[in-house]
Amino acid sequence: MSQELIYLTKRINAEVIGHCLLLPMSAKERTQLRGKRSTLDGIDVILNLPREGGRLMPGEVLKSDDSQVFVIIEAAHEDLIRITSENRLKLLKAAYHLGNRHVEIELHAEELYLLNDVVMQKMLEKQGFLIESFKRPFYPEIGAYE
Repeated sequence: MSQELIYLTKRINAEVIGHCLLLPMSAKERTQLRGKRSTLDGIDVILNLPREGGRLMPGEVLKSDDSQVFVIIEAAHEDLIRITSENRLKLLKAAYHLGNRHVEIELHAEELYLLNDVVMQKMLEKQGFLIESFKRPFYPEIGAYE
């Protein structure tokens, strides 16, 4: 028997609503407000959200058209690299060069994170940066116009 499709059409302001399904999404998927996804429980849902409100944020709650299904957005673990340097100016230069290549980065005072990319990793290693691989949620900077 096929399951009836669940359309998620509304964002709501709520912290906890009884039983919620969890929907892990990558940073890129959180920018896409339409399309088929699968919850942690393996239940297929269709995102059909209005464009206003921008990207989905971890912890945000979505509800179905019939208000019977609630889903919490969760940041999925992704393959990342962490870039560090003892020299903060050098780290700032890395952020500049990555931004110049339109690479999404997550900024911190002492380190940068980006999706694992062999080409970028080799470029940064040649410049003397310390590179480590991680698997964790990715929270890239949101664009200035979003």
